[in-house]
Amino acid sequence: MRLFAILLSSFILIHASTKDAFAAEKPVKLTPLRIGVPSRSATIMPFFVARERGFFRDEGIEAEIILMKAPQTVQALLGGSVEFGAAAGTAVSAAVGGVEVRVVAAVVDKPTFDLISQPGITTVEQLRGKKIGVSGVGALSEILGRRLLLAHGVRPDQVTFLGLGPRHVPYMALKTGTIDATLLQIPLNFAAVDDGFRKLAYTGDTSRSLQGGLATTKAIISQRPDLVTRVVRATLRAIRLIRDDRKFGVEFIKGPLLDIEGDRNRFAERVYNAMRPLFLESGAIDEELQREMIADAAQRIKPAQPVPPERVFDFSFARKASETLR
Repeated sequence: MRLFAILLSSFILIHASTKDAFAAEKPVKLTPLRIGVPSRSATIMPFFVARERGFFRDEGIEAEIILMKAPQTVQALLGGSVEFGAAAGTAVSAAVGGVEVRVVAAVVDKPTFDLISQPGITTVEQLRGKKIGVSGVGALSEILGRRLLLAHGVRPDQVTFLGLGPRHVPYMALKTGTIDATLLQIPLNFAAVDDGFRKLAYTGDTSRSLQGGLATTKAIISQRPDLVTRVVRATLRAIRLIRDDRKFGVEFIKGPLLDIEGDRNRFAERVYNAMRPLFLESGAIDEELQREMIADAAQRIKPAQPVPPERVFDFSFARKASETLR
């Protein structure tokens, strides 16, 4: 009887331990989440890093990253097709126009464009009377180009801006001699210099601009604030990893997830060196830049009433997340 009691006790303990082990191994149900991104450029890199390194999963999120055109990200947000959009500039314009969206995180606060010219042009001042290719009239590249010209004493009406389409089209126009200069983003700016064209200026020396960020709807902010906090925190973890671990950042750029034109191995280190100081560990931009971006959008949209920053931006989640990551 004593032997039977011992065996029975052992069986119960083993059964309980096994049950606990299976319970511990039972997968936690993750919250599905969709993020609409306008490109797979270096400014979008933190979202891919957060997914691949499991930062979203650490927050209980199963993130799906969906490529779509920038204007579609706001439409998808309003239609419920995605919970977050990474076309921050488009979101700013939409919010200024009265759409109930907010930018809740910022990735970089300086533009990634260089002014590139034909080899025979050596100064910005020599662009008077010349043709400058941009992606479109009113596009960020044109806005930055106008600011850069003014900083160098050249009035925008002294040049001709040509809206040519996606970023590779102005570069082809530069190659064929159709235009005299254009504004190229990373890494096409590096390719252009390697091909013999001249870098006249970096737009970040005369302008600041939010490129890359997270926007969501006012409804999600109100109804699911914890979700916003978790998404922003995962994104900030990715930004800090990229900034702190050069080897990881360079190797990730070489990988298949980002759209790096040309030879990835050739451009990876230059892309990383250019982007690293631009990534914002805080995930927020200051009020001065917020007002500048609202003013730029208001010139095109012409809202009936002045638009305050809180109508467009909400960086309270980024500030909280940044504090917890210190």
